[in-house]
Amino acid sequence: MQESEEFITLSAFANMMHGQVHPVIISRESEDEYYSHHGVGTAFVLEYAGEIFVVTAQHVLNAQNATHDDLRILLRNAPISVIFDQRAVFRDEHDPDPDSDLAIFRVVRSQHAALFQAGLTTLDAENCVEDADMDAVDTFHIFGYPDVGRGYDYEEKSLEGDLRCLSGQLVDPALPGLMSIKIQGERPEKFRGMSGSVVIADIDDIWKFAGMVTLASDPKGILSFIPAEKIAFYLNKMVLMEMTGMLLPEQPSNPP
Repeated sequence: MQESEEFITLSAFANMMHGQVHPVIISRESEDEYYSHHGVGTAFVLEYAGEIFVVTAQHVLNAQNATHDDLRILLRNAPISVIFDQRAVFRDEHDPDPDSDLAIFRVVRSQHAALFQAGLTTLDAENCVEDADMDAVDTFHIFGYPDVGRGYDYEEKSLEGDLRCLSGQLVDPALPGLMSIKIQGERPEKFRGMSGSVVIADIDDIWKFAGMVTLASDPKGILSFIPAEKIAFYLNKMVLMEMTGMLLPEQPSNPP
């Protein structure tokens, strides 16, 4: 894992994020080979309590009529698909709360070494910006995969798409429980695909995990995100649920 509390240039940090931030890919075995891999959205990798988790926005899957079994995370530099052995969603479908639009997938331990060797990197979920310190953040950087330019080369069996970095400052929240950022500088015309993107805070040239994008406004140039402190809370809840037997083990899915 890359130590995050050190000075690092934006370009170097963006390069490092290729191992941490990944396009959401939806794969259904029943589909035609040339339409079997598609998708819109972003996911990223967190480390917490010695475990590795992939996190994305639950609405990314819902909007594509996808189940958790349909999600694929593929590494760019190796023909490896991440294998999950636990899943959790902390959202009440009957009373949806935008600050809990989270789908969390635990990566099977037996795959960790191979994934790290293939280029996977993680963010420390515990090294995050607390809600009370958000106003002290100089700049927020959002790393994700907008839909523009995304594709899948079925001949080469490779993903096409560019990781984008957008930057901005905190503004008044669009909804209770969320934080909102006004994007400054270059940005895609539409934010489609940025849901599930990771938010990184720059505080005096120290970089910390700040949250996950869940909502966007194209006309206003605003991205809203679930704060990292809330995500760490749910990760801790997931770990505790398994320890107390409330979260039962599953058979690993998404074989390589």
